[in-house]
Amino acid sequence: MPSRHRPNHRRTTPLPLGRIAAGRQIRHLRSTKQRAGAAAVAVAGAAAVVVAVLAAIGPGVPSFDRGTGMPTSLVNHPAPQFARPLASVKGGTFSLGRQRGRPVLVSFLNTQAEGTAANDPSRAEIVFIKSMNTQHRGYGLRTVIIDAADAAGSSPPSRDALVNFTFDWALDSSIAVVGDENGSLERAYGVTKVPTTFLIDKRGIIRHRWNGFALAAQLDFAIRPLVGRSIFGSRT
Repeated sequence: MPSRHRPNHRRTTPLPLGRIAAGRQIRHLRSTKQRAGAAAVAVAGAAAVVVAVLAAIGPGVPSFDRGTGMPTSLVNHPAPQFARPLASVKGGTFSLGRQRGRPVLVSFLNTQAEGTAANDPSRAEIVFIKSMNTQHRGYGLRTVIIDAADAAGSSPPSRDALVNFTFDWALDSSIAVVGDENGSLERAYGVTKVPTTFLIDKRGIIRHRWNGFALAAQLDFAIRPLVGRSIFGSRT
């Protein structure tokens, strides 16, 4: 027998436009939340990677430490004042007290370090110290290198040796080089390893301290706010 047509009793009335728009909005919100969640996971993952890299870099950076423990940081405290003869054929004296009003980068280094000394990164640090001076001296930064023979476990270099150091590294007068014959500056700053670097603000307060090798990015990021430069970009 021929089949009879059975009418379709399912609802065919179109939905109101308001309900259609509401449904689309809900789907859009769900999609937005999903994308935001994915972005948050990506950012968290990137942050975790950065933290892991920094954690890996920190302990792995070599330094030469003769102390039995971590020295007093002095961060957020006034920097110990000093005045020392400059290692320069022109003579003169460097006085930290006279630098008030200018940020000062002070790095305790082994100026006589050999190029083959794997456990003493002083030579590599000098490269970054010079770079920071070149980038920021026009904005008021003053840079000082202090020979830290005591922390390095070596004999204090003579004045002539320090002068030769300035020539060997092509250091001009914008970088002050001084000695510490009796180790009094190293004791005053609690320096027990080389290199150890301090960043002092315009008021003479120590704002940062790096025990051991300091990366150029770490130094630059810390210096920029103290000389009034943006931490973003290199032209400001």
